[in-house]
Amino acid sequence: MPDTTIQGTNFDSAAELFRLSLSKLGKLKLAITPVNYALIYYYLSGNDLALNKQLDILINNIETWTDKEANQLFERYLCKNIRDKTESNKLREELLNTVADILGMLIDLAGKTAISNESLEKHMKNLASSQDPSEILHIASDIIAETRIFVDETKKFETSISASTCEIEALKHELDYVRKQATKDALTGLNNRRAFDQALLASINSQQLEPEPFCLLLLDIDLFKDINDTYGHLVGDKVLVGLSKVLMKNMRGSDYLCRYGGEEFAIIMTETLITGAFTVAEKLRKSIEKLRLKHVKTDQQIGQVTISIGVASYRNGETDVSIIDRCDKALYRAKSLGRNRTVIAD
Repeated sequence: MPDTTIQGTNFDSAAELFRLSLSKLGKLKLAITPVNYALIYYYLSGNDLALNKQLDILINNIETWTDKEANQLFERYLCKNIRDKTESNKLREELLNTVADILGMLIDLAGKTAISNESLEKHMKNLASSQDPSEILHIASDIIAETRIFVDETKKFETSISASTCEIEALKHELDYVRKQATKDALTGLNNRRAFDQALLASINSQQLEPEPFCLLLLDIDLFKDINDTYGHLVGDKVLVGLSKVLMKNMRGSDYLCRYGGEEFAIIMTETLITGAFTVAEKLRKSIEKLRLKHVKTDQQIGQVTISIGVASYRNGETDVSIIDRCDKALYRAKSLGRNRTVIAD
C-alpha cells in the first residue's frame, strides 16, 4: 500500500487535493465514482510512480478509461494491502478529512446547506460508523452527486430568474412608453388634455396639505381658422409646433404646460400670485407677437401670429371645473376686447 499521506500533509493540503481531484475529473469528463475519485486523488498526490505511469497511459488515451480498467488499477495499487489495519486507518482518516472538507464547502453564503438537512444527517451518521475506506468513498460520491444536482438546479433557477428579470424590464419600459404616449400630444410633444386634468386635480389636492397660491393660464391663437383656411392644415400644424417651442422656452421648471385642445394651450403655474402670473402671461404674449412665420415651400409670409390669454388665481375650496370656467371666461373677454391681450378672471 502506498503511503497515503504526502510529506507535510495537513487538513488544508488534503482539502486542496480534493478540489484538484474534482477539477481533474471534470476536465477528463470522467464520472465522479469512488474508484475514479480515489485513482485521481492518489495520482495527484504523486506518491506511487507505478500507479501514475499506468494512469498516464489511460489519461493520454482517455477513451480507454473504462470502469473495468479503473477497477483493476484500484485493486492492484490501492487495495493490495488494505487488510493491513494501520494502512487502512491511514486511508480512512485521510478520506474522512477530505469528506469533512466537502461538507464545509457545501455551506452557502446564506448559511444554508446545499443539500437537505435530512440527507446531510444521514451522511454524517454513515461516516461516523464506517470503517471501510471504500464505503467512505461511496459516501463522498453520494454527497458530490447530490451537490451537483443542487448546483445544476440552482443554475437553471438563476437562468430562469435572469430571463424573467429581462422580460419584466422590457415590459416596464414598454409600459412607461405607453403611459407617456397616453399623456402626450402627438403633434407638439406637449402634455395633453388628459395629463392636464390630472395635474390640475393634483394641484388642487395639494392645497389641502400645504396651501400655496397657484394660477391657471388659458391661451388661444387668434384667428387660427383663417391660417388653416388660407395656407392649409399642414401650415397650421407647423404654427402650433412653432408656438409650442416658444412657450416651452419661457416656462419655469415648476410650470406645467399642455396643449388643451385645437389651438388652445393651458399652463399651471405653482407658487405664483395673480400679479406674477399676469406678468408671465404678458411676456409670453409679446414673444409670440414678435414671431414672423413663412411658408417653407413658397417662402410666402404667413403674417403675424398673436394669442389671447385668460388668467385665474385658484380660490380656496374651488373645484377644477370652477377655475377652468373662470379662466375661460377671461380668455373670451380678451377675444371680445380685440384679441392679442391678457385678461384676469373675476
